[in-house]
Amino acid sequence: MPLPALILTGASGFVGRHLLDEFKEERRIFAIARRSQRQSGAAVHPNIAWMRVDVGDREGLARAFREIATAGGASQLVHLAAYYDFTGDAHPAYQRTNVEGTRLVLEGARQIGVSDLVFASSVAACGFPRPEGAVTEATPPDGKHLYARSKCLGERVVRESVAPHAVIARFGAIYSDWCEYPPLYVFLSTWLGRSWRRAILAGRGQTGIPYVHVRDVVAFFRRLLPRLPELDHGEVLVASSTGDTTHRELFSLATRAFFGEVRHSIHMPAPLCLAGVRLQDGLGRLVGRRPFERPWMIRYVDQRLRVDNARTQARLGWTPSRRYRVERRLPFMVEHMRAEPYLWFARNQALLHRQPPPPDLLIYEALAAVEDQVVRTLLGEVLVGSPGQFGTLHRLDSLELEWQLRLLYRLLLTSVQTANRMLLLDYVAVTCPNRFAAGDSPEDLQLLLERLSALTRQALLRREDLRPLRMELHNRIAVPIGFAVDEVREQAERYREAAVPAVTATAEARQAREALEDTIWQCLVTRH
Repeated sequence: MPLPALILTGASGFVGRHLLDEFKEERRIFAIARRSQRQSGAAVHPNIAWMRVDVGDREGLARAFREIATAGGASQLVHLAAYYDFTGDAHPAYQRTNVEGTRLVLEGARQIGVSDLVFASSVAACGFPRPEGAVTEATPPDGKHLYARSKCLGERVVRESVAPHAVIARFGAIYSDWCEYPPLYVFLSTWLGRSWRRAILAGRGQTGIPYVHVRDVVAFFRRLLPRLPELDHGEVLVASSTGDTTHRELFSLATRAFFGEVRHSIHMPAPLCLAGVRLQDGLGRLVGRRPFERPWMIRYVDQRLRVDNARTQARLGWTPSRRYRVERRLPFMVEHMRAEPYLWFARNQALLHRQPPPPDLLIYEALAAVEDQVVRTLLGEVLVGSPGQFGTLHRLDSLELEWQLRLLYRLLLTSVQTANRMLLLDYVAVTCPNRFAAGDSPEDLQLLLERLSALTRQALLRREDLRPLRMELHNRIAVPIGFAVDEVREQAERYREAAVPAVTATAEARQAREALEDTIWQCLVTRH
């Protein structure tokens, strides 16, 4: 029996990577992410098909869903992709990713017949403190900060969508034994470091939120996915520990684990905290290095976001493990911090400082957009060029010639997508002998590759947002094509030195070339 298929957006993120590890042996997973597998450290497995695309990119996401449909489709989709930061600034990605991106994901899922969808939201979408008590599955998403509002709108998009059938999962603050939750990382680094603020707690230290270990999140999805069809459309589930954990509790546990004793804390009233944070933030603006703490955070001093998710536990037969409560895992975090400080720092800084879309993704999306323009321009140059200028390509039927040019272009696309700059070189190494035997000269093939490089770079540099990336364009376009040109020369020397002309090459070599071309085309033709 074929494995069931799952679409996972946000696959390169913290939770996405853990879900890939958990389900890669038992499901075919179409992983949609802004970063590459290599950049994100995500699992590589035969059952994982990686698709680099931003969920806010309408055309790119539509191509990804078409490819998924061609590959057999999927019945379930987990939508994790989201934007958040702790700056308090009105970043346009909140609307583009969390709202419009969700709408585009639903549209794509509907078009390819996805049956069930999980939308990842947050208990932070709910305002707090709440006069009625703890946050439950029935609590409205009425938070006022930017992330909360974007998740509220995302939940509304999901509820109002007729298809696919969807449920909403609100998560607590997700962490691991390496921490990997930015606010907690900042707290631990301050409390256990040498900062003059190491003993200061805002207010009475009673600010509290619910946490959930990433292993409990994985267990939640293992229970949820088989039960999705049984749940109501728009139903809310809360994946979190019960209750909350305060800063004062965390401070006591962290200092005991690190110093062997609970250190004394200094409690600073909220108005003084606000004045201090504003002063530090103002100085940070002047020097270009704003601190993590921002004035908007002060309104939550001594406010508690408690959770009661008894209904979710009953519906799924899932209960957060007592072993994985943050109070039990804090000593493990502290030990990782002490024993492997560089790895601790790298893991947490990667989450703390959100980066703009990486250059290779911007270049990939731009390459996909100008494919027709570049291929047709190059096609015209070959067809109207002087006799013999492009060898046998000049005499090919226009449809056959366009097919070959698109194959080269999509090899270039894939080299950018996979960061494999040897892809064009490998193709040239296999195909050159037969091209020489058919009448193409090294100069013909070199000219073709150089024109592909020049036309592609010219098309991309017309975009203002790519002009600062001239060096990246060189590295990701000119360099791999340059490697291929060098391989053309290498193959030409070997061909001339060979005792037997390449036209009589063995059947094995011909079959290898044909198999490579077929494989490349099958992999690429559905992408665009």
